[in-house]
Amino acid sequence: MRRGQHGFTLVEVMVSIAIFAIVGLAMAGTFLVGYRAISNEARIIAADTAVSNASLSLTRDLNSTNTLPAGPVTIDAANSFSTTYGASPGVTIVYSVDANRNLIRTVGGSAQVAARGITSVTIAVTGCYATVTILPSATGATASTLNVSNRPGGCF
Repeated sequence: MRRGQHGFTLVEVMVSIAIFAIVGLAMAGTFLVGYRAISNEARIIAADTAVSNASLSLTRDLNSTNTLPAGPVTIDAANSFSTTYGASPGVTIVYSVDANRNLIRTVGGSAQVAARGITSVTIAVTGCYATVTILPSATGATASTLNVSNRPGGCF
């Protein structure tokens, strides 16, 4: 700057703008990384919640059922699973997955959402034990496997 003049030169303004642009881009990149991490964590929590909710009702019903299915059963949008427990005539429970990926548990004609965010449930039986594999629909989520025993069927 010359003596007697006030303000900044064009070069000083351009350098300042360049520095602010670099700092702004770095801050935006950091924000995006944090946003992606939080979104991913939210998906994982949703998947864990879905598996937890599904496992509660499935475990209870498979523990109490009169008979376990003879072969592997897959519950998804195209297939449902039905079981009965209790003294004759017993209580019939039907599991299905709707188009919104909700695991639906129907008891006596009354349907309720047992878990949200489920793609499929596979039940494989060996003797008195069932292996239940629950696949959540959240991106990046992994299937969870449960081992369930059946006592009312008289396996012991």
